[in-house]
Amino acid sequence: NNNNNNNNNNSDAKKIKSGLDENVRNRLLTESIAPWRTLRLFLYFSLGSGAFIGGLITLSGTAAALAGARPDVDLNAEYLNLAIDFGAVAAFALLAKLDLDKQAELEQGVIEKIEKKKEQKKVAKGMREREKLLNTLELEIRISADGTTREASVKEIQSAANQHVIVVAGPKKACRDALVGANLLKMDFAMSNVLVVPYETDADILDLQRKPSGTGFGDERPIYETQAYVARPVGDGWDDYIEEEMKDAVAQSGEKAKGEGIAIVVANNGKILRRGVGKVPWRQMVEELEAFVAP
Repeated sequence: NNNNNNNNNNSDAKKIKSGLDENVRNRLLTESIAPWRTLRLFLYFSLGSGAFIGGLITLSGTAAALAGARPDVDLNAEYLNLAIDFGAVAAFALLAKLDLDKQAELEQGVIEKIEKKKEQKKVAKGMREREKLLNTLELEIRISADGTTREASVKEIQSAANQHVIVVAGPKKACRDALVGANLLKMDFAMSNVLVVPYETDADILDLQRKPSGTGFGDERPIYETQAYVARPVGDGWDDYIEEEMKDAVAQSGEKAKGEGIAIVVANNGKILRRGVGKVPWRQMVEELEAFVAP
């Protein structure tokens, strides 16, 4: 009995916490959007009912006249009254149906909008969680002109070197195009303390391991991949992080996100300022980062 009472109390507490039933909330929201619909439906019903009752009375008088019980009744007038009464009934019924159809359409729109907001909240929550995850991921960065590198987490790089990070994820072509565009602004990157992290979603792990380090005479990597502002993602966690980011991008922008790639701009305090799909607007991103840190 105590268990049953506890379950009932928990159920009541949930109801109090959640407030009104979801269907009731949706209906109230619909009513607030179209507040006069209920009044119109009431008028349709009242006027239609009056016309229907009047039609029945007229119909009984017409039947009596046809039976010879009321020779004083003008049948032509009665036929006209019948047409008016039942025509009004049909008109009010049609108007009520149209209004109810619009109400159902509006309710469906309200439900879809609420569900979309719920989904957006879930996405936002996932983004905040990934923001924390990103801080723990490892990067390989160049620390000297001779090509010496070291590995450090994004958080360490941001806190120690006060650097912003722009992650570009997508197929090889999308990453290559992004790095070529970034190479044109390399001076801006140096002045703005920005690291660019390309992540090729279609690259084979063995291919990545075979890539030259960027030092020595045998380095065949293009110059835009060996710039000091380009960091390489290393260690565990990057695959899962990029996969989740790409899922959100596909959900919002469609399958084109996989082909065009995505860009994630992270300020030096770990906050993600923006996410985008397609061609990377480097200068705009740098300006946003500069405005973010400006006093």
